[in-house]
Amino acid sequence: MIKALLREPNGRAVVVLGLSGENVTRLMADEPIVVQLAELGLQPMKIVLMGGRTEADITAQLTEQFGAPRKTVNREPER
Repeated sequence: MIKALLREPNGRAVVVLGLSGENVTRLMADEPIVVQLAELGLQPMKIVLMGGRTEADITAQLTEQFGAPRKTVNREPER
């Protein structure tokens, strides 16, 4: 995995996470990837990347591993 911090011209932070094929294989095997934003010099916060064949599969995995989420939004990512 590649983790990088970039800055837009207006100074806004952009976190880039690059996944390898092995990372995707692990995600599809129900092995979440945890990213600590403090590693990039940002405020301490975790990002958990999860994978599944459907959003329902991901939600079930999320609930099983971390408990019921407070809020979920299911939509296609911005391009």
